[in-house]
Amino acid sequence: MKVLLIDNDDFSDYVTYFGRGLSKYVDVNLYCLSEESPKVTGAAKQKEIKINYINKRLPKGSSSVRGIVRVFFLFFILLDALMRTKYDVVHIQDYLPAFFLFIPFLKLRRKRICWTLHDLDIFILWNRLFAAGIDGKLQVLFRKMVTQPTLTSKYVDKILVHTLSHKEQLRVKNVEEKKIHVIRQFDYKYLLEFNVSDSSTRSYDSILEDKCILFFGNIAPWKGIDTLVTAVKIAKNKSRENFNLVIAGKPYPGFEGIKFFENIHNQDSKFITIINKYITSSEIPSLIKKSSFLILPYGNLFQYSSSGVIPLSYTFAKPVIVSNVPTLAEYVDSGKTGFIFDVNDSNQLASYIIELIENNSKCLEMGQAAYLKMVNEMSLDVVCKQVNNIYNNM
Repeated sequence: MKVLLIDNDDFSDYVTYFGRGLSKYVDVNLYCLSEESPKVTGAAKQKEIKINYINKRLPKGSSSVRGIVRVFFLFFILLDALMRTKYDVVHIQDYLPAFFLFIPFLKLRRKRICWTLHDLDIFILWNRLFAAGIDGKLQVLFRKMVTQPTLTSKYVDKILVHTLSHKEQLRVKNVEEKKIHVIRQFDYKYLLEFNVSDSSTRSYDSILEDKCILFFGNIAPWKGIDTLVTAVKIAKNKSRENFNLVIAGKPYPGFEGIKFFENIHNQDSKFITIINKYITSSEIPSLIKKSSFLILPYGNLFQYSSSGVIPLSYTFAKPVIVSNVPTLAEYVDSGKTGFIFDVNDSNQLASYIIELIENNSKCLEMGQAAYLKMVNEMSLDVVCKQVNNIYNNM
């Protein structure tokens, strides 16, 4: 079996690590947008993977005009790949611009199309972030036009999603149920392979307290950070233990992150450490290891997305506290690998924070259970074996 695996913006680490796992079962020809990701994830060392670096062939920048030009360039890169490469299956990620134009061509050549859909209705999220003013509305409209999600979902052979709730949402939208498969977000074990003596892997050892809790990932209005800050204040007043909250990540483009962080600083927030930047792969191990557990306080809008933060936490044997959003709750065995609290309920979240902060042995025990869950249900090999079976049944 030969698979043409195509990268998409913001997914390079996922795609290259996925390719590394797939190469155990199929021949992988990877079209990658990042030169760094294959090195980080170990895919570059796999002789079974042929990697084509396409980022240098695309215009740089993020303006609207460059975005249009980028789609034009990407179209011809994909055309060249689909015409010249030997493959049985084309596997794309999320909303790949211009790909829908090739569907008739692929159908005529009897090639199979597999689509991993990470965010079920990202246009709802984009509307919240970008739709202010005419320019923002035009950007959202342009992205939808060049990706055609409805058309793609109708004609691809298989759609892979990360949660049962996403499968149900697609089914309600009249997508054929037999073509939808649930594959879990997989581990981040490649991060455990970094050289521990490298200073970049210990970048946060000196600035973080021994007992801290972590919010990790991009900052956006639907991430529930206000709920988290309120809960931490309640927990600080009630708990016998001293601890700090770390918020690490950069704001989504279009979101007023600077103003948001200023509002946090204007509150009584001496117990909050903010790392307002993109956290590189080499920095992640230090950050996670210094944390007792991770918190995902996301709001209901997150039901359209999936999060890799939970398997990331499990990889480092850290439990999680998540809001009761289906796409998060599905990954947590409540009371065993973490806790689930009601959306926006700061008091309930605070009680779970106190329980884990004041009972270190329980926190460690739940972390070990989280790691075992990841190994048994969400490891790279478990997921890739499942995907290989899907390929073979196409």
